[in-house]
Amino acid sequence: FFLSHAYRCVAGYETVSMVEEKAAAGIQKLLAAEHEAAEVVAKAKQEKVAKLKLAKEEAEAEIAAYKAQREQQFQIFSTEHSGQSGTHKTQTDASVKSELEAIDAQVLKNKDTMVEMLLQSVTTVNV
Repeated sequence: FFLSHAYRCVAGYETVSMVEEKAAAGIQKLLAAEHEAAEVVAKAKQEKVAKLKLAKEEAEAEIAAYKAQREQQFQIFSTEHSGQSGTHKTQTDASVKSELEAIDAQVLKNKDTMVEMLLQSVTTVNV
């Protein structure tokens, strides 16, 4: 039996130490692959964080630009419309003034007639 076993080892079969060496080499390969995979995952996480940070900065810049544009549009709108309200006020004041002058003129013109009518209606007694 011993000779047949020795013959098998010599004839191309592996010995126990060779199997152990291959197993150790396989374990080392697995450990190296695991380490490499961990590095790849860590690098991917770093890239993801960097991309998210860049996207956030770009979004903030875009928001700031949009806000500035809307503020500028509001200022233009406000300036245009406040000028119109000033013009409108001036026109309205002039219109009111001319109407009051017309009323005053009619009062002066018809004052005597109205006083006579009031006196006549107060002094006249209907029985």
